[in-house]
Amino acid sequence: MTVTSSGPDTGTGYGRPASSHDARLTEVGPGTPMGEALRRYWHPIASSNALTSDVPHRTRILGEDLIVFRDGSGRPGVVFERCAHRGSSLYYGRVEDDGIRCCYHGWKFDVQGNCLEQACEPALGRRRDVARQPWYPVEERYGLVFVYMGPPEHKPPLPRYDFLEDLGEGESLFAELPVPGANVTGMVSDFNWLQSFENAMDPVHAMWLHYTHSGQQFDGVGTSGPPHSFYDPYAVSDKIEYYKTEHGVGYRQRYEQDLPDGTTVGRYWSPEVHVPNIIMLPDFVISRPDQGHDCMIFVVPVDDTSHRAFITVRATGVDRILRIIASIKQNGKQFWELTEEEKQRFPGDFEAQGSQGPVTQHSEETLASSDKGVVMLRRQLRQIVDDVEAGRTPLNVESGEAKPRTSTAGTFTIDTDAPAAGS
Repeated sequence: MTVTSSGPDTGTGYGRPASSHDARLTEVGPGTPMGEALRRYWHPIASSNALTSDVPHRTRILGEDLIVFRDGSGRPGVVFERCAHRGSSLYYGRVEDDGIRCCYHGWKFDVQGNCLEQACEPALGRRRDVARQPWYPVEERYGLVFVYMGPPEHKPPLPRYDFLEDLGEGESLFAELPVPGANVTGMVSDFNWLQSFENAMDPVHAMWLHYTHSGQQFDGVGTSGPPHSFYDPYAVSDKIEYYKTEHGVGYRQRYEQDLPDGTTVGRYWSPEVHVPNIIMLPDFVISRPDQGHDCMIFVVPVDDTSHRAFITVRATGVDRILRIIASIKQNGKQFWELTEEEKQRFPGDFEAQGSQGPVTQHSEETLASSDKGVVMLRRQLRQIVDDVEAGRTPLNVESGEAKPRTSTAGTFTIDTDAPAAGS
C-alpha cells in the first residue's frame, strides 16, 4: 500500500529567513558594543621572550593594524602600523635604541609615539613635536606583553593572578606556544573569537568530539589523567554543575578515580573562565589531585572573523609544555600534520569550531540543557557590554592597585564529610 501525504512537507529549508549572527557579542571593531567593552581591558599582544629589538612585528587586534616592537633600551612599544608622515608601514621600519624609524623618510618615534627625529627636514624637524604617531600603553607581566587600547581616562591596573606568582621550587612561567603557526604575536585561527572562548564552558563536547566521535584524543585518559568513564557521553549530564564565580563562570565535573591501594575516590575536574576572554584550565594530561590549574589561555580577537591565542603555563620545564601539546592527538597525529581527509574523519576543536563559519549564525542555533555554561557566559558578556554603554565599570576592571585574583579551577578530591551544597 502506498502512503501519501495529506498536506505539504514541513521543515524544509525553502523560504527560511536569512540567518544572522549576534553582532553585539561578536563584532569587535572601534565603536561596536563588544569592541568598546573589550577596550576597557588589557590584552596580550606578544610573548616577552620572543619580542627582541631585532625587527618590529606586525599584528592586528580588535580590528586595528598595529606594530609591536622592543627598542634597543629594552622598552616594548605598540604603535599604529601606518606612519603618521606619509602612511608607509612601520613593519619595514628600523628599530633603534630609542624608538622605531620609518623606512620611507627616516622619521623616528619612541614607544609613546613622540617624534624624535625627521631625518630629511631642516634641524631634524623644527616642529617635530607636533607629529605624534598613534600609540597604546603597554606593560609586561607573566611572560607576556599586554596592551591597553581603551579610553586613557579609564585605564585600569594590569591584573594580577596568584597562581602565576606563588611559584614552587624550580617552577617557571612559559608563554610561548611551541607549535607551527605560532609566533611572537600568538597563534591565529580564522574564525570569530567567541566560538573558541565559549568552548571552555562546553564540557560535553569533550565527551563526544574528543572521545566518542574522533576516538581518544588525550593521551592521559585512563592512566594518569581522568579515567575512561569520565568521557562517557551518556552518563555525564548529572555529573556537571555550573556556577558563577567572582570573575566569571565555572563548572565542576565529578568522576571516580581508582587508587593503587584498591580504594576509589571521588574528584572534581573544574575549569573556569574570567570575562572577557581568559580560560583557566586544570591539567588534563596528568590529573594532579587537590591542586589548582597550571594553564591560562587568552582568546584575543584579531577582528570579527579571526582571533589569536596566547598561553601562560606554570611548569618546572619547557618539556612539560611540549608534553601537553604532544598529548593532544587526532588519529595519532598533531593537528598540523593531518591531511584534509583525516581532519574529516577525526575532527578536533579547530574543525568543529571553524566549521561553524567565520562568525557562527546564532539565529540558527537550537540550544539545549547541555549548553547551560555557554548561555551563562554569554549573559556575562552581554552584561559587560551593557555596563560600558551605561557608564558603569564592567566586571574585572579594577581601580587603584591590582590585587592578585584567585581561580576556582583545578582538580580536587571530594570531601565526603563536608555538608552538601545548600544544606
